[in-house]
Amino acid sequence: MNGVLGINKPPGFTSFDVVAKLRGILKVKKMGHAGTLDPMATGVLPILIGKATKIFDLIPDEYKEYLADFQFGIETDTLDITGQILKRTPAAVTINTINNVLPSFFGKVSQKVPAYSAVKIAGRKLYELARKGLVHQTPSREVTITKLEIKEYGYQKQAGVLLVGCSAGTYIRSLVADIGEVCGCGAVLTGLVRLQSCGIKLEQTLNLDDIDVLIKNDKLAEKLIGIDTFFTEFDALSLSQQDTQHFLHGAKIPIATIKDANLIKIYDADGSFLGLGRSTHGVLTVHKLLV
Repeated sequence: MNGVLGINKPPGFTSFDVVAKLRGILKVKKMGHAGTLDPMATGVLPILIGKATKIFDLIPDEYKEYLADFQFGIETDTLDITGQILKRTPAAVTINTINNVLPSFFGKVSQKVPAYSAVKIAGRKLYELARKGLVHQTPSREVTITKLEIKEYGYQKQAGVLLVGCSAGTYIRSLVADIGEVCGCGAVLTGLVRLQSCGIKLEQTLNLDDIDVLIKNDKLAEKLIGIDTFFTEFDALSLSQQDTQHFLHGAKIPIATIKDANLIKIYDADGSFLGLGRSTHGVLTVHKLLV
């Protein structure tokens, strides 16, 4: 089995929990995930199966989209509602205040990495150090926010929902905390749904409970997203039967008609995807075999 499954991660599961469960169901060892989700979060978790694990470093993962529930007036050590409450502040933030604040978070912004995160410092994960009280300063990173809208807001509850479109590596709980700081009362993330990742949208995903049913009905293969669909920006090249054999064996193939290109999608004469190649001075070489 080779391809990508879009899974709607349930709450309470780590991303690795989902991989472990699917390994048990599908009896497939070569499997991984793209784009880690915190246990409290739900939504799109791309699962790479078989040869698809080879494209982990190539799969387009720059844009992500989320629905983020937030609450003003609360600050925690993890920046989300699962953490220890550090401070409560009376809040009276209006929808107009929020709309005036949000534009300052558009574009490229510097964001502090949460203390409770998997980012490593000196070979150790931050959350391991944070649990021992050893984190006094966390690194900052530049992220890009391309979409930021208030979708729901209740003044009485001082709580609402944000729609966020952002670059990979953005911490939504840090964004919520920063918005709360600017509004003068702090804020905490209370829920998170990832709507899109690696080009996969929430409506394309499967629930874990769907997998057994699909296997019993021999329908799971129909839900696999083909590896080549993630490389729409690359040119495609079909090979003859003879050149297909050369490609599969890693041989260099002189093809006068191809232009120089960093990466090319390679297919056999029947349209089956073989992998990615490179062309230099009319010679095709293998970059990655994916069959």
